[in-house]
Amino acid sequence: MEMVNPKNPGNRSKAYRLRARVKKGEQLRPEEVAWLDDYDRAQRSSAHYGVSASERVVHIEERAAAEGTGAAAETAAAAALAREEGRRVDYLVHAGMDCLVNACKLHETMTRTMLERLGQLEDVHLAMLGSVREHYIARTEAEAEAIKGGGQENAIVAALLERLLPPNGRRPA
Repeated sequence: MEMVNPKNPGNRSKAYRLRARVKKGEQLRPEEVAWLDDYDRAQRSSAHYGVSASERVVHIEERAAAEGTGAAAETAAAAALAREEGRRVDYLVHAGMDCLVNACKLHETMTRTMLERLGQLEDVHLAMLGSVREHYIARTEAEAEAIKGGGQENAIVAALLERLLPPNGRRPA
């Protein structure tokens, strides 16, 4: 729970409003009663109640800081909390960055592997196309030689072509 500072104008206003509600006869909530008690206790413990800020107040705050109480202790605790939170955030950033670096390395390895495999597949595909091409060229040349050389099979093919195609070589419309 935060310490109540009676010198804070907001705290003074809140205490005034709560006391006014008590005078009217209203029932305060338990947390409001506890806050008002803390405020009154802080007011009584202050050595200079009602005194304006001066060099002596600074001296008292320095003594309170040395004792580990008062606003200086709150500030020191908040600073320690901020430092600890900063360390936690630093750790989380480093852990996150390490995970990101590992993910990038894995992605690079996968990409290289896929590139090598794609190269191998492309080489196999080109070899397959080459073998089909060579086979097709060889078969076409053999058929051309067979047609040139003549023979009974070619006579049948030529007769079929004569019936299917008109004499000028164009298809009928």
